[in-house]
Amino acid sequence: MRQSDEKYILGTASTEILLWSSRRDLIAVSNSSGEVFLRRLSWSKVWKLPKTGDGVKVTAIVWRPDSVVLAVGYSSGDVTLVDVESGVIAHTFNPCGEPVTALSWENSIASLNEEAENFLLPDELLPQPSKVNSSKLDAGPMLEGEKGLKNEELLSLLWIGLKNGLVYGYAFGLFPCCLLKLSELSGMNETIGAVRSICPNGDHSQLCILADLRAGRSEVLLMTVDTPLITYCLKELYGLGVLYRQITGLMDCLISAQKALQEAWEDALVDLESKMVRYDNNDGQSSLSVDLMELLMFGHAGIKLEKFLVTDLTDKGLKRIGQAVELSYSNMQKLLIKHIVCANYQLSYYLTQLCGLAKQEDRFSCLGLQVNLCLSACRAAGSFTAKTAELQQVIDGSIKYLKTFFRWLYVTILRLSDEPIPPELATSTQQDVRFIANFLAKDFETDGQVRLDRIGQYLRNEPLTSIASSKTRPWDMLAEACPTITNFPDSDLFQPRAERSLAQEFTHLEQQVKASFEAIPSAVGQTASLPFMTNLTLDCPSDGLDNIKITSRSINQPKDRCNLIGLTNSATPSSGFYLFEFASEKERKNLTRAAFFSFRRCNHLPPGEYKLSDMQFYNDEIMSILLLTEQNTNSIFLQLSLALLREQLAPVMSRRGPFNSSFQSDLFASSFRVFNDFQATALGLSSSRKVAAIFSAAKRKVRIFDMEVEEEEDVEDEDQDIEDVSDLSQEISKDGGNEKDVSDVDMAVSP
Repeated sequence: MRQSDEKYILGTASTEILLWSSRRDLIAVSNSSGEVFLRRLSWSKVWKLPKTGDGVKVTAIVWRPDSVVLAVGYSSGDVTLVDVESGVIAHTFNPCGEPVTALSWENSIASLNEEAENFLLPDELLPQPSKVNSSKLDAGPMLEGEKGLKNEELLSLLWIGLKNGLVYGYAFGLFPCCLLKLSELSGMNETIGAVRSICPNGDHSQLCILADLRAGRSEVLLMTVDTPLITYCLKELYGLGVLYRQITGLMDCLISAQKALQEAWEDALVDLESKMVRYDNNDGQSSLSVDLMELLMFGHAGIKLEKFLVTDLTDKGLKRIGQAVELSYSNMQKLLIKHIVCANYQLSYYLTQLCGLAKQEDRFSCLGLQVNLCLSACRAAGSFTAKTAELQQVIDGSIKYLKTFFRWLYVTILRLSDEPIPPELATSTQQDVRFIANFLAKDFETDGQVRLDRIGQYLRNEPLTSIASSKTRPWDMLAEACPTITNFPDSDLFQPRAERSLAQEFTHLEQQVKASFEAIPSAVGQTASLPFMTNLTLDCPSDGLDNIKITSRSINQPKDRCNLIGLTNSATPSSGFYLFEFASEKERKNLTRAAFFSFRRCNHLPPGEYKLSDMQFYNDEIMSILLLTEQNTNSIFLQLSLALLREQLAPVMSRRGPFNSSFQSDLFASSFRVFNDFQATALGLSSSRKVAAIFSAAKRKVRIFDMEVEEEEDVEDEDQDIEDVSDLSQEISKDGGNEKDVSDVDMAVSP
């Protein structure tokens, strides 16, 4: 173990959570202000995630197993998925509004990508929509933050523990596929509180959970929850997760495209109003639309209208307005065709696949997927498609009206200004007059404000005020002539709703898509069982439960499959820790062993009182612990062999009762290191990268260590090791008992 760096942390906020990536030289750090930093091994900042609100704190952090995405849980109940490469928020959701208290993210053992392709259709030939940022028409095929959410070959499950005792499972971190209500599973009369730790095994068949038992008491509950349906339906859940990810991504595309469509419409409105609202008729008897209508019908303009057209509006100003409005309308057409229509076609394709899966009732009905709900979502997508086509026709018609109106107004201004009129504009038809009259009647209000309501009504979440004719849409004409064809049971034929706006149809689509997946978490959670449960009373006040240290690890070796949970017996610094082993092998299913380890009896350490300040599993073989000496002046970094610890575990016989914690075991330090004049209180480890970050008591200083260095590389740190060993040997000799040779201590210190 060799110190490679030491850094000082600036700022007023203190560090609270630190977690190394298992695959990269990156560490995620949160502070008391609610900010999250991603730092490199050198402690240089990669990116910063700002706080989400005043008083909102980061309560949990977890890496996706491939270290491509970081999940952050907040006291507000939000869970944010961040793309590690760019620092862009890829997805944010809130399970039920309760504060997040625990996060865990685990991969399945086997790859399911190829097997899922057997019941998922290829989508290479589908038109690929672009996601639209507000005020932008093109933002590339995919936002940077979403790239990390794609192309997972393994089914990964993000488990979220909440303050109210609920546990949610999200496939790929996106698809809600399991809901566990711990109070109902336990069958207890009392409500289970905050979930402190979740440890899933490799095949998702079992969860080991630590949660608060009673409000106002320092009692925790340890339990194992069997989730056999998840294991049995891994392929099906993988396929549903892929479809859900595609569907929700397309829904986000539609939301952003509709916002951009609203902005383009408002731009056209502003361009027109910037000139038109200058017209002021003080007599209160008429308005701009009325005066323009009189000018159209009788060819006579009043003095005020003539002054407005010639002086305020002018022919050049009218040209600029016409070009700006035409550009806005062109943008609306592009948004409809390039983004909304394209995304909705692809959405309909995936919803059709979802219906096909739902009809395989032998495989998917047990997951809560219902055919009628999926068909309703398909029909809603069809209705949205029809309404999009209707709006497209309305925009095309409005462009004709606007062009005719501007041409007539331009000729009128030239005539009033005694300017020559171009021959191609000199004549107008009766149809032109109808277009202009229609535009003045529909898109102008009596107060003189420009409305462009023919289009705007489709963008509001309320019924249409002016319903377009269905004579130009063959399907609507057929549905009106034969209304029974849209009412066939289990039919995916959609029913035209002439009175609904585009926004209303999209809201209906959102509701139906949500309903299609809504029953799945409860259906999976209802099949769960609770084979083991025991409660444990800790030596701390009830408000000190937030300060106990908890660490967990899932071991998935061929001949050794189990979950380990370690927790201190009190708020840190504590006198010892509990270690629980939950076997998940078929031969030892539901066998639980446990023991309490005190630092009053620890081999190789000098006699004295030690307090545990932090603990974490380093790998499947070693547990790392930070100790404080009795005077709180020095700290010891201690490595314990898990094999030796597990040898001393005793079976927990009580299945539904308190754990007997009177049994204590000896500790055998496989290696340790003393830090003189350094109070270490927090620990971050990465066994794959062989590094450790150790924080000082004030968490203003952090030391970075290389955990497994070659002997020839450790020359720089040799003097410090000798000094530490010398100090230890002196303390041992002063104590007078269990005296050991320096060589024995040196052997213990070496990694």
